[in-house]
Amino acid sequence: MRVENDHCDVIGVPAAPTQLDRLSSAILRQGGMARVSLPGDVVIWAAARHQTLRQMLSDQRFNKDWRQWRALQDGEIPEDHPLIGICKVDNMTTAHGADHRRLRGLLSSSFAPSRIALLAPRVEQCVDRLLAEMAQRGGSADLMSEFAAPLPTNVIAELFGLPDEQREEIVALTYSLANTSATGEEVRQTRQRIPEFFRRLIALKRGQLGDDLASALIVARDKGELVSDTELIDMLFMVLSAGFVTTAGVIGNGVLALLTHPQQLHLVRSGQVPWSQAIEEILRWGSSAANLPFRYATQDVEIDGCLVRRGDAVLMAFHAANRDEKAFGPGANRFDVTRRHNPHLSFGEGPHSCLGAALARLELRCAFPALFRRLEDLALTIAAEDVVYMPSYVIRCPQRLPVSFRPSVA
Repeated sequence: MRVENDHCDVIGVPAAPTQLDRLSSAILRQGGMARVSLPGDVVIWAAARHQTLRQMLSDQRFNKDWRQWRALQDGEIPEDHPLIGICKVDNMTTAHGADHRRLRGLLSSSFAPSRIALLAPRVEQCVDRLLAEMAQRGGSADLMSEFAAPLPTNVIAELFGLPDEQREEIVALTYSLANTSATGEEVRQTRQRIPEFFRRLIALKRGQLGDDLASALIVARDKGELVSDTELIDMLFMVLSAGFVTTAGVIGNGVLALLTHPQQLHLVRSGQVPWSQAIEEILRWGSSAANLPFRYATQDVEIDGCLVRRGDAVLMAFHAANRDEKAFGPGANRFDVTRRHNPHLSFGEGPHSCLGAALARLELRCAFPALFRRLEDLALTIAAEDVVYMPSYVIRCPQRLPVSFRPSVA
C-alpha cells in the first residue's frame, strides 16, 4: 500500500473555473485523494471519490476548525486571500465536538423537518407571486434575478426577520465572499463590511425582538449561549448566506439541466417520473456546493494510499463525488431523472450535514413543478455553453439565465 505523496500530480484549480466537469474528472482520475493547487499557490488535498469523501465527513480524525490548518498558522496564507473570509469564521460550520453541538442545538428545532413542512403554504405563495410578476412583465426574463435567487432569499429573510431594505446588501456581500477570484482589496472590504452590517442589524433587532431566527440568536448571546459577539455575527451570517445562495444555484442549475435535456423534462412533465425523484437528480447533477473548504487532519492519516499529514487541509469535492462511477454507475456523468439509486452527497453527511436540507427540498419541490406549469414553452435564449457562472470554484451558480416563455392561461 502506497503512502508516499511525491508521485502525485498537482491539479491546478482556476479561480473561476468555466469547465467544472473537466476539473472534477481530472480530480477523480487521481483516485480517492488528489493534490490540488488553489489560486495563490495553496496546495492542499481534495477528497473526490464518493466513498472517500463520505468516510471523511464522519471521520473524527478530521475536523473543520481553521486553527488546525498548519499553512494558515505558519503565515503561508495571506489575510487577504479569498479563502480567509470563507474559512476563518467561528460558527456552526467550523466548530466541532461540544461546541458544534451547542451551536447546532440553537437552530436545530427551527429547521426540524416537521416544522419546515408547515412553511409550505408560505413558500408556495412566494413562488406564485414571483411567477405572476414574471408573466406580467412579458415573455422573457432572467430566471436567476427574477426567480431562482429571490425565492430562497425571501424565504430565509422572512424566517430570519431581515427587513426588506437590508436584503439587497446582504445578498451582495454573500456573493462577494464566495468570489474566489476576488482581489486582496475586495476581500478586505467584504470582510470589513460583513461585521458592520450585522452590528447595525443587531442594534436594530434588539429594539424589536420577535419570533424569528435573528432574535433567537441575539437572545442566546445575551444569555451566554453564544460566547462572543464574533460568534453571534458569524452565526447570523451563516444562517442567512447558507439559506439562499446554494438553493438559488440548484434552481438555476436544475432549470438549465432540464432545458438542455428535453426528453428528461418530458418524463417529468408527463408524470412518468415524479418531481420528487427528479429533484434528487437535480441535487446530484446540479449541486451548487461544488468544492467546499475544508476538513483538517488532527493527526497523520493514511487514506486511500495517501498520507495526509497533521494540519493538512482537505477540500470536499462534492461535485466530483456526485459524478463518481463507483457510486452511480457508468452513467454517472449523465443527467438521468429516472435514476432511483441516488446516494448524492449534496447535503453532506455526518455531524455537519446540512441543517437546511428540509427547507431546501421544500423550496425545490414548490419551485420546479410550478415553474414548468406556469411558464409554457420555457426555453433558453442563449446557448448553454454561453451561460456565465459565479467566479467561484466553491459555489456553482449561474449569474444570469436568460429565458423566453409563454405565460400559461391556467
